[in-house]
Amino acid sequence: MPERIALQRAVANIGDAAIVVRPSRAQLTGALAELAIAGGALLLIVVLFDRLPLLLLVALLLLAVVVGPVGMLGVVYNVAGTSFLLDRAKRSARWQEGFLGMGIGTTEYVPFDRIARVEVRGDAAERLASGERQDVAQWTVQLVRDDARELPIGTVIAPGALAAEGLDRANRLADAVATMTGVIAQLAALPVQADERAPAQAAPRRRRRRVERAAPPPPGEDS
Repeated sequence: MPERIALQRAVANIGDAAIVVRPSRAQLTGALAELAIAGGALLLIVVLFDRLPLLLLVALLLLAVVVGPVGMLGVVYNVAGTSFLLDRAKRSARWQEGFLGMGIGTTEYVPFDRIARVEVRGDAAERLASGERQDVAQWTVQLVRDDARELPIGTVIAPGALAAEGLDRANRLADAVATMTGVIAQLAALPVQADERAPAQAAPRRRRRRVERAAPPPPGEDS
């Protein structure tokens, strides 16, 4: 059964025949907004052509000419574009061009026999300059070729409270890629902090011993 794993600004679709990483649908909002701006500029030119100043008409035309094609490319890329494709039948991994290339042209091509391993790297163990833990953790799933070249597949970013869930998504993607390619997967784990390895020991209780004082001698007796 196909599985979808949410990544940073992308979604990994895992199937029996292929693993595809595509842009997240959330990015489609920006492209649609650009198209709306270009369309609004053209509408103003058509409706108010005889009432707007010439300089404003030129500015609206330039806005439509620049923003319109960019928005159209963004829509095409978010709907049909692909950033990473792992094909079981062709036994290859391909990285596609990004936004302006609409996810069509191949920028990297790695056959299965050139893949050494798949690994997950993260910064959850790193601390801030103040020594405190980071509020946000990031894990990158990457493919390592036999020549030690590292190629990123996807990234997962999660806040500290959801670090375990974010790490699980990254490990699941890495395990799926490793299973399809037949290589080992070096998965990551949450760092164990020093204060989490053992429960804090309570301070030892001090035992107090009551010391009885000797009674004073009766009056008239020599001490």
